[in-house]
Amino acid sequence: MRELGYQHGRLSYRRRSTGAERGREDFWLTRNRDGSRTLRSVAMTDDSRFVRDVTYTLGADERPTDVFVRLQVGAALIGTGYFRTEGDRLRVIVDGAETGHTEQVVAVPPRFHVTTHAVMHDGWPFWAYDLAKGGEQTITVYNTSTRWNGTDGPLGRLEGLRLKLVGEEEVTVPAGTFRCRRFTLETDAVKVPTSNIWVTGEDNLMARYDWGELDLEYVLTSWIKER
Repeated sequence: MRELGYQHGRLSYRRRSTGAERGREDFWLTRNRDGSRTLRSVAMTDDSRFVRDVTYTLGADERPTDVFVRLQVGAALIGTGYFRTEGDRLRVIVDGAETGHTEQVVAVPPRFHVTTHAVMHDGWPFWAYDLAKGGEQTITVYNTSTRWNGTDGPLGRLEGLRLKLVGEEEVTVPAGTFRCRRFTLETDAVKVPTSNIWVTGEDNLMARYDWGELDLEYVLTSWIKER
């Protein structure tokens, strides 16, 4: 049995050109005694006015076990969704403003990811990346939104996500200086430019996310490891 671990912090959502903050995301990560990890995020923006609550648990085998998403934009509830892995199937239960009540069961491979559009969780597709193999790899994701900014859903679809390890770099952000693995991330499902993501440590915590062509960046501004 593992020791219980707990840490928390904040990401700042910024305009890359000016550094102006357009939103923020608070997160809490628990390393559970059974070897699983639970990452919770509450994200909110000032411009698009969304509030996104996500709780995501990864098993000791580094495979998603259960995910909850709640999305509100302005005064409107967009939807809630619960996603649970049962063997080689992902069970989906969603109540959405646009889609109503929907239940799905979709086949998933041994290594996959649920894309929630909480930014700290965008460091977690890399659990499905084979570091020993390296190079560009395509992983399967269940994307809970059909829009690049994640403002619909959470009824989604299976997609392919291309990941590539660029290398290890030292990154300095307001929360400190971290030794990181830098990845690029691309998808053909939505027309968006390539993004660069820096993750650190054994929990794949995101230190920085650069989406330069969209003038967006996300940086770690605080991080506290309680135990």
